[in-house]
Order: sequence, then structure tokens, then C-alpha cells
Amino acid sequence: MNATEPSSGADAARSGELTASAPPVARRCRPRTAAFVVAAILALSFSYDLMRMPVQVSDSFIEMLDAQQSPSLTAMFVSIAQRQAYFRPLRLVQIKALFDVADGHYWLVYRGFHALLLCIALWLFTRALRVRSWPEFAAAMFALTVFTGIHTFRGLVQEAFPINHFLEIVVFCLVALNLAQSRGGWWVDVAAVLTFVAASLTLESGLLVWVVIAGSWISGLRGISKRGVVATTVVLGAYFWVRFQFLSVGTPGLDERSSGFGTTLLEPEDLVRRFGADPTWFYLYNIASSMLTVLFSEPDRGIFHVGRAWLQEEIPARLYLKIVPSVITTGLLIWVAVHRLKNRTKGTFRLTDQFFVLFGIVLVTNSVMSYPYTKHEIMSVAGTFYALATFAVASCVIERLQGQLGAGALSRAGRFVVGSLLVAVATMWAFRAVGMHYMLQVQAFNERNEWARLDTERLGDRDYRSDASARALAVQLRRDALEMRISNPRLMPRWAQTWWAE
Repeated sequence: MNATEPSSGADAARSGELTASAPPVARRCRPRTAAFVVAAILALSFSYDLMRMPVQVSDSFIEMLDAQQSPSLTAMFVSIAQRQAYFRPLRLVQIKALFDVADGHYWLVYRGFHALLLCIALWLFTRALRVRSWPEFAAAMFALTVFTGIHTFRGLVQEAFPINHFLEIVVFCLVALNLAQSRGGWWVDVAAVLTFVAASLTLESGLLVWVVIAGSWISGLRGISKRGVVATTVVLGAYFWVRFQFLSVGTPGLDERSSGFGTTLLEPEDLVRRFGADPTWFYLYNIASSMLTVLFSEPDRGIFHVGRAWLQEEIPARLYLKIVPSVITTGLLIWVAVHRLKNRTKGTFRLTDQFFVLFGIVLVTNSVMSYPYTKHEIMSVAGTFYALATFAVASCVIERLQGQLGAGALSRAGRFVVGSLLVAVATMWAFRAVGMHYMLQVQAFNERNEWARLDTERLGDRDYRSDASARALAVQLRRDALEMRISNPRLMPRWAQTWWAE
């Protein structure tokens, strides 16, 4: 099936409606343009928050010190490629490249790059929706609120390292999806291979680019040809050979980091003591909890916060805000997916149904890749495709509200109930998305305080390099942070902390 052609009577009817009255071009472009305008507003609002956040002390400063000390990009690539538990040579190479380009303007370059990545992600996300009508515009607004409101999005804007590589992987996966939706050509296949190479050498979750490429082919999106899929698969095999055979780079062990289990956070020594003999059940728990966190926003980092709060006999409002819209949206997703599956047997496979297929494939593989430890940043790709699937959900629900599905149309009472439910859940997702701005303000305030507490003359006390060049870098970053005008979140209304604070 060619994904660029209408694949059902409903799609053909919609295309006929778009060309029935003049001017047809304006009618096609107006909803799509409006969707991009809304996406741009969201991108600029989050970019504004990012540009008001200092470069972080933890996770970012030490990486910048490594970039400062490395003599060249090549030396950085070689040294990182030989680490034991991770194979991410391009991660620090990018940090080194931006460090050299910054020429002293570190905050501007790193935060500017972060904001640019976010803008690209929102643009690619909106472009993948292929909005062609006003009902689809409404569905796109729902999908955008889910994308920016789901907790996996938080990791894409809150942390930097000093480059947010998890956001990069989301961008790479959306690039692959847009290539698969294209009309194809040799350059599309080449771009797909290069996208996979860049992503896989940045983070392990970059392997999900291949999953998106293969899943797109399976679901009927053939912009990337069979040769492109085969070529990317060959490169995937080469990646595994180089990593595990040539360089003998393994995978993270139990002693790498703390991880949630049940209602508690276990430190590395606790994990080794409890699961060191046979970590199978711990790995299975991580896979299951990673899958659940996308579908229901719980557990978070492997910890069932609702269960812990219930044991303490006090469930905070923020947990209701997280779980209720996720449960309703996932319920609608399952309902619509089953409905579409029944129609699929009748030969009415729609373009938006491919989002269901892709989400299912990405959710399972992303969860399996999270077996060593749970982290919602790692599941950000699955969270992104969850939001894409909600576009298909909202589109189908809106069509049923309009009575466009014939015998499957809802009664008047049913339309009122389902319509009210969709409006209510969209409002909750939008409220969660607004809360991201609050959390970014809290993050910026905390980072500024971290720089205020840092003694640049005693970097060695924190195990940082403490030579003259390191102190000079610390002084500059500290000055940049303290010169920022950042609001104190304690001065904000108390209800903001009640609903949004972590």
C-alpha cells in the first residue's frame, strides 16, 4: 500500500470534500498552517523557559570540563568509544564540538542548541500528523497537548547534560518517521541510514530509529524503500559486531545506578545484594514498569508513587493529575484500536491506523531496551509515539461525534458523553502541559542556587578538576547563572506547587 494515497472510502470522501469548493488549495492549507502556528507557539514558549535556565552544575559541568581538556574531536571519539558499559562516542563529541564553537559563550550556545532541538521536534511531530481538515486540526491540538503534557516530555526539557541527547533521539526518530511518510527516492534511503548511524552512536536508545524505519515499512509507510530498510539493518548488524565483538563493550550492570522497585528506591549495593544472583525478575520488572509508565504515567522511575502514597494514607493532587488523563486516554486508545482492527478485516485500513501499529512496536522495543534500569527519559520515544497515536484516537472519536461512521455512529446521548469526556481529558492534558513551565522555573531556580553555593576556588572538594582553566570556566558559568533574573517559585500561588511540584 502506498501511504501517500487515500486508503479507504472515508479518506477518499474527505479528499472529495476538500476539492469540492473553491479555493481548494486554501481549504487544504489552512488547517495545516494553523497546526504549525500552534506548534510554533508551544515551541517558543518552552524555548523561552530554556533560555532562562543556567547551564547545570551536576551532569553538565563535568562534561564541559572533559570537553575543555580533550585536545580534539577525534581524541574524544576514540576515548569514549572504548568505555565498558556504554557505546556513545558521538555524545561527548557533540559536547566538545559545541564547546569549541561557543568560544566563551557557553550558556548561549548550549541552551540555544537545546531550544533549537525542541523547536525541530515539535515541527517534525506536527508535520508527521499530516493535518488536512479542521477536525484533524482539533485532533492535532489534542495530540500536541499529550506530547507536551506527558511526563516523558519532562526529561526532554528539564535536563541538559549539557546537551539533551534524549531529545536528540526523539528528533532522530521523528526524522525517520517523516522520511517514511515521504514519496521516497535514493536520497531518502541515504538520509535514513545516516540518521540511524548518528542516533545509534549518540545513545543506545538511538537504535529505536531502526525500529521506526522497520515498523513504518510493516505498517505500510514505504517512503524508505526496501533497499533502505535492508541497508539500515546491515548497519544495525555492524553496530552490534563492533560493540560486542570488536570493542567488547557490554551493557550496564546492577551496580551502575539506583533504580526504583515497587514503592522504594534501591541503591546499587541494594540491587546487587537483592538481585545479583539472578537479575531476571528485576529486568522483567523494569520492562513492565517502563511500559506501564507510558500508558498510565505510573510507575515513575520504577516507583509506584500511588501505592506508596496510599500506604501513607495521603495521595497528593499531582498524582491524580498524572494518572486520571493517562488512564482515560489509554482506555480510549484501546477502544479505538479494537474498533479499527475490526474494520481492518473489512479492508478499510486508514492512514492514521499506522500510528497505532508504530506505537505498539515502539512501546514494546523501547521497554525492552530499558531492562537495566527505569528512567522516563529513556521512554521519551515511546511517549512521543503515544502522543502520535492519540491523534488517531481523537480523529476517530471526532468522526464518531460527527456521525460519519454509518452504522457505527453514536447516539445523541453517546455523542454528548464521549464529547464531554474528550473535552475534559484534553483540558487535563493541557493543564499538565502548563505545569511543565512551572517545573522549568523550579529547575532554573534550583540550578542558580547550585551555582551560588559552588566555591570556584575549591572545585577539588567536589571531585572536579581544579586547575586554572577549570576554575576560569567555573567562574564564567557561575557569573552567567547569577546574572539571570529568575523567579522564586515559592512566591507563586500555593496551588501551583500542589498540582505540579514533583
